Amino acid sequence: MVVHRFLLTVICMLCIFRVSHAADPTPDVPLLHPVYGVLDRFEARGWFDTPLSQTRPFSRKGVARRLLYVFRQLDAGRSMSRTERGILERYSAEFSVELEGLGYGARGGGDDTWVGRALSGGNLYVWRDSVASVAIDPLFRQSVLGFRGDGPRRERVSQTYVGGILRGTFHDRFGFRIRHFEAREWSNGGRNSRQDVVARPIEDVQLKGSFADFREATFQLVWAMPWLSVDVGKGRLDWGPGRTGNLMLTDHAPPFALIRLRVAYKRIRYVHLAGELRARLDAIDTTRIWIDNGHVRSFLRPKRLAAHRLEFLLSKRVQVGLQEAVVYADRGFELLYVTPVTALVAVQNHLGNRDNLGMGADLSVRPTDRVQVYGALFLDDLQKFSPGSFANKFAFQAGVFWVDPVPDTDVRIEFVHLEPFVYSHNFQINTYEHYDALLGYATGPNADRFVVQVEHRFSPSFSASLRIDRERQGENIRNPDGSLTNVGGDAALGRRPDDPRVRDFLSGEVERRTQLDVGLRLEPVRDLVFRAGFRTTGADHVVFPDGIRRDGRSFRWSFRADFNFF
Repeated sequence: MVVHRFLLTVICMLCIFRVSHAADPTPDVPLLHPVYGVLDRFEARGWFDTPLSQTRPFSRKGVARRLLYVFRQLDAGRSMSRTERGILERYSAEFSVELEGLGYGARGGGDDTWVGRALSGGNLYVWRDSVASVAIDPLFRQSVLGFRGDGPRRERVSQTYVGGILRGTFHDRFGFRIRHFEAREWSNGGRNSRQDVVARPIEDVQLKGSFADFREATFQLVWAMPWLSVDVGKGRLDWGPGRTGNLMLTDHAPPFALIRLRVAYKRIRYVHLAGELRARLDAIDTTRIWIDNGHVRSFLRPKRLAAHRLEFLLSKRVQVGLQEAVVYADRGFELLYVTPVTALVAVQNHLGNRDNLGMGADLSVRPTDRVQVYGALFLDDLQKFSPGSFANKFAFQAGVFWVDPVPDTDVRIEFVHLEPFVYSHNFQINTYEHYDALLGYATGPNADRFVVQVEHRFSPSFSASLRIDRERQGENIRNPDGSLTNVGGDAALGRRPDDPRVRDFLSGEVERRTQLDVGLRLEPVRDLVFRAGFRTTGADHVVFPDGIRRDGRSFRWSFRADFNFF
């Protein structure tokens, strides 16, 4: 009911103002789309007049505006490599409708025609006129993976995804996007639990022996005016400057239902959302279990999310972001959390300090052209007058992005540190999760991670990458008598009443992993991508399938073919 009132209020606001051609009703570009990496390159090179927003995804028209700015800089005499020119030609074709709306290029094919396209990098079907547009695309992914390593694991895995995408706009007011796929994972080993499934992220899974079936649907309906837009749907978000993951919201979790308000005015950007999460499958509401037609019917406990982020563009080279998020459960949407203009830290205190609050700040600076430096801080609860309080848990992230140390090459270095018990809560239902995946950084608490990644583009269609990943994780201790010593190594387990009120970083069973990834990427035509990869992981003091901790090494080979899979 609260969400209905909020949505009705926003709709009334939109109806008051006349919508002009400056509005952006286009749907979002999915976070998996490779255009984000291209935009990062040109931002680091100083080709944009303002920094890119760190609140992703971007709308299609927002991406087109940035591409248009690159084209105009090129026309003004700035130089780029032949590889970059080829990549931009592909994206100018993909976002041609949005670029035409911004005054770039000429519309072709007539105003009221269906245009069929072969698998040559265009949409399968497109229709548009002066009022509306519709595009239809298939999507497909086929992956083959091989695992080998110390211990009994010798596994071959096949993953197949088949689905479609429908998107469009109506006038300069509405936009929509719908994406759905059906997937199956097969293995020569068994699929007896959710943890046996290799694919991630996943929602509900049907286990069928050596098979696992799952599906995913996302959608978005946008209503826009020049400085404000509202959208409802189900999707993923990525908030922050990190590219191996972010501390507040990251795209490693499954999509969730949300209603979102976005405002942009000059050098200020603001976004606020109310979301509905899925609790872990064992979080049953015991007050709602009964027999229906001879079958036991039960319901999960409700779980919600509220979050907002404010960005200040201090200059062409400097951007600051401030954000808050709160996870709460066992009740409907809270009016004070849903209200767009509020301080969540104050509301959480007003409601009795029973919810899981997180706050964050980040800074992105371009000290010189071709180099981007950034950092982020995450505070999980805050006792401002008690700096030594157990409730003051934190995480931080720092990174450097260096473009063209040699032509057509990117280098990224990131370090992340997460204190024990970060993302957890005294009430397990309030854990900062959706399904069993963290909404924040994927390693979880009591861990740190150092990543170096190098990517080189040999041509517009062919690139290679090398990645080194060093991770340390302090896991909770399983005692000989079966009891558990909680050191804060599992986000799903907060501090219990009999746990000590101390936190020691990397206490517990310390696991260390060093991972090397080598990858090749070939895109012979736009949106048809072939990938081959090799990964070797050296692990120290990790748990093997027999339950014994020891050192080991594993290897993974992979081949994947994607078509429109983003």
